Amino acid sequence: MGIDEILQMKGDDALRYLKKRKTPMPDTQSNLADWDASRHEIMTDRENYPDRQVIVTPEKEVFDEKTGKTLTVPPKTRTEKVNRIAIPLEQDIVNIQTAFTVGTEPEISCDPADDGEKSLLRAISAVFSKNKIKYRNKKIVRSWLSEQEVAEYWYATGDENFWMKFWNRMKRTLHVRVMPKVRLRSIIWSPFRGDALYPLFDDYDDLIAMSREYKRTDMDDRVITCFQTVTKDMVYQWEDTLIPDKTFRHGFSKLPVIYAYRPKPYCEKVKLLRIRIEKLLSSYADCIDYHFFPILKLFGDVGGVMGKTRDKIVQLQGEGADANYLVWQQAPDTVKLELETMFNNAYSFTNTPRISFETMKGFGQAPSGTAFRFVFMGAHMAVENHAEDIGEFLQRRVNFIISALGDIYPYEFGQGAKTIDVETKIIPYMVDNLADRVDIAIKAKNGGVWSHREAIVFAGNVDRIEEEIELIRKEQEEDKTQGEGAE
Repeated sequence: MGIDEILQMKGDDALRYLKKRKTPMPDTQSNLADWDASRHEIMTDRENYPDRQVIVTPEKEVFDEKTGKTLTVPPKTRTEKVNRIAIPLEQDIVNIQTAFTVGTEPEISCDPADDGEKSLLRAISAVFSKNKIKYRNKKIVRSWLSEQEVAEYWYATGDENFWMKFWNRMKRTLHVRVMPKVRLRSIIWSPFRGDALYPLFDDYDDLIAMSREYKRTDMDDRVITCFQTVTKDMVYQWEDTLIPDKTFRHGFSKLPVIYAYRPKPYCEKVKLLRIRIEKLLSSYADCIDYHFFPILKLFGDVGGVMGKTRDKIVQLQGEGADANYLVWQQAPDTVKLELETMFNNAYSFTNTPRISFETMKGFGQAPSGTAFRFVFMGAHMAVENHAEDIGEFLQRRVNFIISALGDIYPYEFGQGAKTIDVETKIIPYMVDNLADRVDIAIKAKNGGVWSHREAIVFAGNVDRIEEEIELIRKEQEEDKTQGEGAE
């Protein structure tokens, strides 16, 4: 059944079909409980992790003179809260994975064939810059890893100032008939943000519509349930009704929603380890609270006490008289060993490096960039796996923006949007050693393996490649001229 047939249905039949998914709906409450440390089992489960009942007065027997019987008085108790230590392990792992995946801004490669394609490429960069895409990438990857799914919705909004600087730079190569009055903007949809997503795929697994259910509060503090469906041509909006309240054309030739999904949260495999870590830390904290102050064991009869405070002396009498402190020597070592093992396994199972001052100071002198690549090899392998989905997400975004710019500004970008070829590539984050990169670039250029341009790109120390190459050429010509003059 096609999307047009579904939208022609009446009543709740259309919504029922729009909510059908090929993939299971993520368990958002469970995922949020794992993500938010305050919702972990150690903090909320009073059945498996109860507070301690402390006896204030013990049970005792009392003789009742009136009845002549001995009565048993039950003990009096009070509730004492136990330690509850939650560890945001999932957050730490996901944040590190996010930084390694898009901490270095994904690379956009394109070889423009004419001025129209060059202008379009610069327009894409302007859209990315204005929408702060480098930061949105982190939000998207973080949501995808922890919430299982995320969508990015693009729309056009009025903004005359956005294009002024851009057109001033491009007026020499591009003739503008009318100053554009709109710009592209985006918003992220994800479960933790209160969005229930319903992607609709066709038989070829192509996304043909995206529906979103969410709640909003009006001026009278009424909570309204909203349902929104975006198709290739239209946007439909339902608000507490079975008939679309708002319907409008979004003006794009492609579906303006980019979507990514994963079957399970990235940290599901380490959930049991995290539960065990929290239980160990909380129980050990209770142990410290109760046994921090040393317990003195006395053997024999106390003959007397001399002195006060620091010079106090206890005299013991009798055979075998002795005094020493009760010490539990093995317990701290076993707890420490298990905690270290659990932490190491959690980061190892997710190919996540433990980046902290304690772990990094073990390197001693700062290693070279090559050494760091070996250290972070596991993280880079994880990024390659993420790229199967996130790389496709980023590529679909670029393809949509190219198409959208051609739709909104057909005179300026229409032709370039049909011919331009832009590819995206995820670059794993790396602590680079600039000296190593420059040394490799020089050797590769002098050895005839790379061109001057490729060496500059690899060194990565400039943004304007062509201008830098031209400047180097001029400086070389000046040095040559000065050398000939000196002769």
